[in-house]
Amino acid sequence: GAVRYLRTRTDLGIDPAKVGISGNSAGGHLAAWTSNIMADEEKPAFAILHCPAIVRTAPFYTNTLNTTGSLLGMDFAEGEAEAISAHNMVTATTPPTLLMLCDDDTTVPPTSPLAYYEALVCHGVKSSMHIFPEGGHSLKKCQKETQKLALDWLNWLGLTKK
Repeated sequence: GAVRYLRTRTDLGIDPAKVGISGNSAGGHLAAWTSNIMADEEKPAFAILHCPAIVRTAPFYTNTLNTTGSLLGMDFAEGEAEAISAHNMVTATTPPTLLMLCDDDTTVPPTSPLAYYEALVCHGVKSSMHIFPEGGHSLKKCQKETQKLALDWLNWLGLTKK
């Protein structure tokens, strides 16, 4: 929907080949999901995922937020959680992806996005991952660094003018 719509807005100066997606936390899961479930010609050109909630199975989501239960209902089966874990959706046509996370994130375990990165590498998808030592779930302590990192990465992909 949104990616397709933005690609039609060339009247706003939008280059249809450069429309990407970004998300934080549950939005990072949604951005990863979107990067994988859409038809290849409709996938975003890139994805930038901040502290993404990738793996939806235990022990990753047994915290008090239980975001997996919010998606599937509180009595979900482990197989259902596995099916919505974004690392299980990656293919060779997943768009290039940048993952940024923090070691001190207490909301999304910082090891959760590792499975997504591993799947990207295994499928030959251009990807990068940066783990900051501090910043928590919001990456608040490293906002300037994440902005520069994202712009440099987009430039590396050839999606920005330097």
